[in-house]
Amino acid sequence: MLDTRFIDFCREDSLFYDAPAAVSTGTDFHEGRTLPEGWTATRGREWTICVPPDSDIPDQGWKIHVSASPGNAAELLDAVAPYCLQHALMYKYISDLETLGRRGSKYGDRSASGKFITIYPADEAGLEQVLNDLENLVGGTPAPSILSDLRWRQGPLYVRYGGFVLKTARLEDGTLAPAITAPGGELVPDERRPGFHTPSWVTLPPFLEEALAERRGRTLADFPFRVYKALHFSNGGGVYRAIDKRDGSEVLLKEARPLAGLDGAGDDAVTRLEREHWALSQLAGLAVVPPLVDVRRGNEHYFLARDYVDGTPLTELVSARHPLGSPDNTPQARADYTTWALHIIDQVADGVAAMHERGVVFGDLHPGNILVRPDDTIAFIDLETATPADEMRPQTMGSLGFRAPGHLRGPAVDLFALDVLRLAMFVPMPQVVPWGTVKIRTLIDAAAREFPLTPEYMEQVERGLAPDVLGARTDYGVVWPADGGQDESLTRTIAQSIIESATPDRSDRLYPGDVLQFLVADGGVTFAYGAAGVLWALHRAGFDAPAEHIQWLLRQAHHIAGDGPGFFTGLAGVAYTLEELGHPDDADDLLDRAFAACDPNIGSTLATGLSGLGLTALHLAAERTDGRRLRQALELARRLPDTPRPQRFGLLQGRSGLALFLLRLFEHTGETELLDRAVAELGADLDIIESADFDNRFLSAGLDGSAGIVLTLRAVLRHTPDDERLLAALNRLQALRHGGFATPSGLVHGRAGEILALDQATTDAERRILRSHLDALGWEALAAEPGRIDFLGNHGYRLSTDLGTGSAGVLVVLTALRDGAPALPFLTTAASEVKR
Repeated sequence: MLDTRFIDFCREDSLFYDAPAAVSTGTDFHEGRTLPEGWTATRGREWTICVPPDSDIPDQGWKIHVSASPGNAAELLDAVAPYCLQHALMYKYISDLETLGRRGSKYGDRSASGKFITIYPADEAGLEQVLNDLENLVGGTPAPSILSDLRWRQGPLYVRYGGFVLKTARLEDGTLAPAITAPGGELVPDERRPGFHTPSWVTLPPFLEEALAERRGRTLADFPFRVYKALHFSNGGGVYRAIDKRDGSEVLLKEARPLAGLDGAGDDAVTRLEREHWALSQLAGLAVVPPLVDVRRGNEHYFLARDYVDGTPLTELVSARHPLGSPDNTPQARADYTTWALHIIDQVADGVAAMHERGVVFGDLHPGNILVRPDDTIAFIDLETATPADEMRPQTMGSLGFRAPGHLRGPAVDLFALDVLRLAMFVPMPQVVPWGTVKIRTLIDAAAREFPLTPEYMEQVERGLAPDVLGARTDYGVVWPADGGQDESLTRTIAQSIIESATPDRSDRLYPGDVLQFLVADGGVTFAYGAAGVLWALHRAGFDAPAEHIQWLLRQAHHIAGDGPGFFTGLAGVAYTLEELGHPDDADDLLDRAFAACDPNIGSTLATGLSGLGLTALHLAAERTDGRRLRQALELARRLPDTPRPQRFGLLQGRSGLALFLLRLFEHTGETELLDRAVAELGADLDIIESADFDNRFLSAGLDGSAGIVLTLRAVLRHTPDDERLLAALNRLQALRHGGFATPSGLVHGRAGEILALDQATTDAERRILRSHLDALGWEALAAEPGRIDFLGNHGYRLSTDLGTGSAGVLVVLTALRDGAPALPFLTTAASEVKR
């Protein structure tokens, strides 16, 4: 499922992913008001924290949340803040209306939704007093429910036990999470899941027992549907498969939470559910619309039931059937796919026309909202954004690429999405559409070149996505070279574009990259997503970064903690870069700090844990003939069995990374036991992907997916060429190395990583696939400014320059293809690794 956290990093004022403003910028709810003498107010990214003089709150305990919606937040704060000031209670509040709306939006954090004011009583007696006092002030005010908390009477007051002061602890997979202190003094996760619970050692205060009993009593005893599978959750509610107990039929059940899941127009989930109820009623009898079964309230949430459609989302079918995503990319396969795709498009077009005839605008047409039944008939789903055609409303929600330009209204919204679909069925890259007509022209030419489409069909797409339809937009097109990027002038332009994008005046990041720059500890410095990886890529490609950029990394290296000691998102990757850039003392200092941070809970992965640290230590041992670093690497190998096991599979996050570390250590020492352990670790990953219930869709593109496992298999097979299991796995995974449109351009999750797995292409088929990937890099190549070449990052909403998801990864792969040297550290034998 798509990680929607990235939406907060799509700022209107930047073509690159970037953090929300360091402080919220909207008008503060208490703008112009002053606090009593001795109080302090600190406004941060989302919250304004108000602290009384001589504050002495505990580190953790019971806290009160006051829930609010954008419509009543100011009024609630006007009532609650004076009470807190009068009683010297520390409190914080969401600073402005914009931030509150974003947190309450459909894709906001469900466990945090609704939280507007947080109050910190000193003890349980104070908790009870504050709850009773505030109940008299604001009790019963309508507000969204807070799923993680216990509601006090009718709300908007809620309580939960948790941390007052930020502490962090490492989870079993090695990642950091908010923590509280257990009675024994150890830090344990401060869980904030959507459901009320207390730590095992905490006793519920007696005055909260009635509230807990009331919560437990909220059941759906008379509800006519039995839910047996949850399909999806958002801030607005859930979607479930259920049985209608009245007749035994299967239904799809949609849940809507009042005042939650706000959309761009400020409508909540209940409003959208009512809208879908209206649309299904208007469209009753159409074969492309599932029949409505029931609408009712269950407890405090609202539910809509419709017939369950036994179908597959069109998005998945295109991915599975598209010939450019299949080894069977023959003229006949493309002709067969064209016949099927046009059959689907004809049904969609007829269905949209029928909806418009009945006065309904779909409002969110895209492949994810189209189901295809086994007989290849279609059904439209998720009509929660449907509107009356005669009201000519603009679109309030929409999928990337399919969302209509702002000047389009009513039925024109659907017709625009239909023309995007006509193109995306053959070139599934709708994320390129918002970047202008030059990029659209590239996709249209690719569709016409690869598929037997009629001139009339292509003319319809061109008219539907013409400049007058797109509106006044700047075009960011790049003309990609015909040789697939093997011209040195191309890499020079990419490198210069990366350097031009730098912001050395900032401390959080130097080069704009993925949102993980801001979600991972010190992410803007790391090898995968930050300055270390970009500077190394520039160095590897033969381009000198400005001295002030290297000084930026050196300054940050003195104080960063990283996301563990590992390579891609930890300290070791930064140390490796400093060594390569000619700063061995700084590299040693950072690597020593990484070893000092290896507590028993540190994970074992290449990305964040001991394997990445061990590979870096081994690299320095080989480069310098350094016995201390070799001993450290051997000690890490001995520790591996006692570290937390990876929770995922693959090179970066799974046991293939452990295998690579053990393999390189074997190559350096000749200890065959290390090779045996490497084979066993790799086999553990293969156990997962060879299991009967494993879905190949989990084998994503790039180093973090099957390409990383392929590279590891090849490395191990150099020493175990007769291992039948590894050979069979390599052949199976290499068969997945095919072209395709629906792949981002990055190294960790996308096309650049696929190119690495094809750098030994020997057959005509493999060379054709490699060429298709090199050509396809041009589809997501854009110019942030004239003369530049930049690349879309993950999710396709913004540009990225980092190694893992953006331009630096493309740069290093194109360079490696041209000069034949290793593209990344550790992906060739230790003895032949190039020293630069």
